[in-house]
Amino acid sequence: AHCIPRTINMFCILNDTFRIVMLMEEEEASKVSDSLENEDIKAQRDKVLSYVGKDAQERHMRNYSKILVGAPYLRKLAHGNLKQQAELHTILAEMQVIMGQARSNDASHLKNCIVQYAAPDPSDKELGPPIYTDNKSHTLLGVNHPQLTGMLCPIKPAKVYHEDPKKYNGVIRMHSTAWPAFIYEGTPPGKDFNLDNVQERFLKGYYLTCGI
Repeated sequence: AHCIPRTINMFCILNDTFRIVMLMEEEEASKVSDSLENEDIKAQRDKVLSYVGKDAQERHMRNYSKILVGAPYLRKLAHGNLKQQAELHTILAEMQVIMGQARSNDASHLKNCIVQYAAPDPSDKELGPPIYTDNKSHTLLGVNHPQLTGMLCPIKPAKVYHEDPKKYNGVIRMHSTAWPAFIYEGTPPGKDFNLDNVQERFLKGYYLTCGI
């Protein structure tokens, strides 16, 4: 579990990944099966998968395959009886907690030096105004800093924020369920976000591609 956020996917939600992949495998199996499939089951599966884009499905499958390399017995539980599936959910929940702890531990080690590379593209330009590691003040940290705010801003209003940061400073609400702008590709991050195709440029932000 420790290696998943470090080598596979930092933001992987195991229950979602296993659920989506099980539905994808079920769909593929139905295409080659000679027996008739229950229409209600098919309709329910199609409805769930319709909310998951092709890119996201491929990502879930990729994560799932890599996880099984290190823990192949999870596949047996996923395709097992109700007792085995209940055991799988328990294991995945425990793994998810460990993954969160690993992310938190890694982040704590980066705390003292993060201001050195927290610019939208540190290979091109540093943060402006700069933040120094020995600075005890919080006046330029987080959403108090114009560039960091642009990176942490929810992706949907990011474009209008970049057009006039002063106008929208303190106006845009930040929700934990909204993807931050830095997840998306763009200079500045999220500038080219397309509401009609939210998968475009998704997970292609500078820091994610560097980490991969």
